Amino acid sequence: MLIIALWLDTTQISTPVIANEQFHVVLDAGHGGFDNGACVNGVSEAGLNLQIVRILAQEFRAHGCAVSLTRTDSESLNSPYAKNKKVDDMAKRREKIRTLNPDLVISIHLNTYPLTSVNGLQCFYANETPGSQTYATAIQNQFNQSGLPIYKTAKPTDFNLVEHSPCPAVLIECGFLTNPRERELLQTASYQQILAYNIVTAVLQLSHDQDTDSRPAHS
Repeated sequence: MLIIALWLDTTQISTPVIANEQFHVVLDAGHGGFDNGACVNGVSEAGLNLQIVRILAQEFRAHGCAVSLTRTDSESLNSPYAKNKKVDDMAKRREKIRTLNPDLVISIHLNTYPLTSVNGLQCFYANETPGSQTYATAIQNQFNQSGLPIYKTAKPTDFNLVEHSPCPAVLIECGFLTNPRERELLQTASYQQILAYNIVTAVLQLSHDQDTDSRPAHS
């Protein structure tokens, strides 16, 4: 667990505080209820997504952000009487996001791949949603520079929740359950905290920079 000990030292670095208007982020824990998502060696994606989201919410709130969650427990949002539970679940999440009208949506997921050596976090965005690529790239760059062997690039996606978001939206595949080492790390609170720290650092730094750029220049 040496790698975790080294990473935790980075939490001593102060994250920029959002000035002026409070930044509001909606966190979406992918899957839930009838839909466990990926499941590898008894490890369920839906449960880990929610664990990561809860730590991420704590980290954002600690830096003065308003935080809302699309789901707060193990259940999905669909009606039990829906003909297509997945479609209804996605519709309920989209409607909740529209009602909340946040500054940013982050949907947390976990990945799988037939080749078990493949690992690493990767960010996705919808081309049609202004600002999404900027946030996805900022988060991806933060991880690429973090010291872990990730080095992926942010890519576009047609994922329903992100594609139809009324505000910038990013889907983060936080790692591969099919990679034994990464699956082990993803189940630990210390590594989940590492994920949260880097995501929040990237988002707040970008928001801080955008806020600074938008201020009128002094004569």
